Amino acid sequence: MVTNNRDTLNCKIGKAKDDHYPIIFMIENEEFSGLIHKDSVFFFKKDVFLGLEDNRLRPWYSLVEIGFEAGGAYQFGKFRMDDDLTDKSDVGARTGFYLGTDLTYFISKRVGYGLKYNYRSLLNGDIQYQYVGPMIVFRFFDRKKSSHLFFSFSGGFGHVSQKNAPIQLYEIRPRIQMDASSLSGNMAIGYSFRCTNYMSVRLKASCNIGYPRFVRIENVQKYASPSATPLDIGDYCHNMNTINFTAGFSFHK
Repeated sequence: MVTNNRDTLNCKIGKAKDDHYPIIFMIENEEFSGLIHKDSVFFFKKDVFLGLEDNRLRPWYSLVEIGFEAGGAYQFGKFRMDDDLTDKSDVGARTGFYLGTDLTYFISKRVGYGLKYNYRSLLNGDIQYQYVGPMIVFRFFDRKKSSHLFFSFSGGFGHVSQKNAPIQLYEIRPRIQMDASSLSGNMAIGYSFRCTNYMSVRLKASCNIGYPRFVRIENVQKYASPSATPLDIGDYCHNMNTINFTAGFSFHK
């Protein structure tokens, strides 16, 4: 609030009653309340300061962002699919669905820290990937200080599962379920187009990378005994590598 004396007061201001505004303000960490006549108020604006107890001006850029996005994923690297598929090309089998979300707190105009999660599925959900981990974000605003280019880097935990993997066991081809986990990573580049002070539309390209070293087979005793030849599961759940292209929204304050 700015008075007719051109001095500025960081305060909470209520609705005028009997020509006076009720106000609450802080002096030396102590809260005070009072009234100010409407003719003494030259100008007031919301959300100018970071808080009632903080006299630093609120920056024009967002401090907290939460994003949601969806799109497509394409797996690269070693990949084993069902040999019974009539289409012998694995191009269609490598494409799938991507869903992601992230939460970021910015400590400055350009740098923020947060948490990322994404889910990917291939072969109509037969293969599923999940990733979660902390991340760091760098952003670069345009001249109008509204939209921005951003880069994010994350390292965390990845998990992959395949529900119906066909394997050759003696004269039969049972379908088994396998799971694998490993340290994984995510890198992204994107652009955020600000629509309002609280919402933006963003486009993003990202990459997930992970190489499990151990694959767990559900009910392995059902398919192999200690003296049996190890099951051939080569290239199943071998990696978590995908390139992802997404669009979504971010909400910020």
